[in-house]
Amino acid sequence: MLRLKKLLAGFVFAAVLVAIPALAQEGGHEKSAESHEEGNLEIWKWANFAILAAVLGWLIAKNAGPLLVARSAEIREGLAAGEKAKAEADARAAAVDARLAGLEKTVAEMNAEAAQEREREAARIRQETQNELARMKRHAEMEIDSAGKLARLEVKHHAAKLALDLAEQKVRARMSPASEKVLLDRFVNELSSTAIEARQ
Repeated sequence: MLRLKKLLAGFVFAAVLVAIPALAQEGGHEKSAESHEEGNLEIWKWANFAILAAVLGWLIAKNAGPLLVARSAEIREGLAAGEKAKAEADARAAAVDARLAGLEKTVAEMNAEAAQEREREAARIRQETQNELARMKRHAEMEIDSAGKLARLEVKHHAAKLALDLAEQKVRARMSPASEKVLLDRFVNELSSTAIEARQ
């Protein structure tokens, strides 16, 4: 920027140097005696112009070339930085898209796995429930069977007791003191003969 200001100042200075002899020449046209001087002035004007052109050319060659090269390099660097930033942004966007696509796939896989796990758990619970119901049914059948056997035994026991009581009542009703004495004697004889056989 400083070089550009110096270049503009050089142009303004050169324009002032060119304008001064031109203004001086306008005033000298009216005098014919001064026509000779006018020729000399014309030579100085061309000399000033040549010096000015040389100075301007030197300033332009010295400052404009490196200025344009530097500006061109800045523009190229800016374009390269922009391309690099664009490439990085595209890479980040692609990475984010890949993660999002992977995330959707992962979520879908997790949902499918959760559904399968729910199905397996439901099947396991159904199987355990059926096994428990079958076990409870077997247990109830065993208890019913056991209770039935016990009830039958009690009924048989009660029936036997009733039969014995009834038989005792019938025997007592038919027995007289004489028949009791005969039965008692027979029983004592059987015991005596059993004891004698046991001793031999």
